[in-house]
Amino acid sequence: MARIPFDPATDYYQLLGVTPESSDEEIIAAYRRLAKAYHPDLNAGSAVAAGRMARVNVAKSVLLDHDTRATYDQLRAVQRAYARVAPMPGTETVTVRYAPHQVGQRPRHRIVPNVVRRSTAHGFDRGTGIMLLVAVPLIAALAIYVFQAVQLSIQPLREAPGDVNLSAGPPARPTAHGTADAVFVMVHAQPPSRELAIRAYNFTMARADSTPESELLRADVRRMLSSAGAGDAEGWDAAVADICQLAGRC
Repeated sequence: MARIPFDPATDYYQLLGVTPESSDEEIIAAYRRLAKAYHPDLNAGSAVAAGRMARVNVAKSVLLDHDTRATYDQLRAVQRAYARVAPMPGTETVTVRYAPHQVGQRPRHRIVPNVVRRSTAHGFDRGTGIMLLVAVPLIAALAIYVFQAVQLSIQPLREAPGDVNLSAGPPARPTAHGTADAVFVMVHAQPPSRELAIRAYNFTMARADSTPESELLRADVRRMLSSAGAGDAEGWDAAVADICQLAGRC
């Protein structure tokens, strides 16, 4: 069973510059040559190099996984067989021929789309049979590929990179210290303003928790709001000074 999703229409052998008969060692050597040419460290800021490097990485993964490579090779063989049988676009695909017949016999017409067919007077069309012989395996192979891709997408993650913490929960709420620091930066050296006080109040209420420090911060912001409404500059400055202390700046 293929373990790595792939695009059956992509020629991964051509991407790496190898052949279907190439060994794992030859594939690895080809990959290393291309990696040196397209590596991000050597092509900083190049979107083209980054895209090519991504395709090279996929090609290496597909061809070095034996199960995936076997499935990929089977799909390529089916596609090549279908391409040999399918008519070329824009060409004459149907030829009607009349076969002479003797008196008393049924006239026979042959419809020959690029291959020799049996007479329609004698049963099933050979060309249709050939198309079915090619189309049915192709559809089955594509169905297998889709099924394997779905299975791969829903299977649990087997290994986690060392720099990824899967046990981490949702982001923690900002601390009272951090919220106080953000509020102080917002109101520092600003004259009393009801609009500014409302903005600081809403910011604090959305982030503060139930700790004693958060309760103090909420009280200071309410003092700012009332001082701004009363035009009390001293009360405003005192509240800002207390917020500065909670933020650790004073």
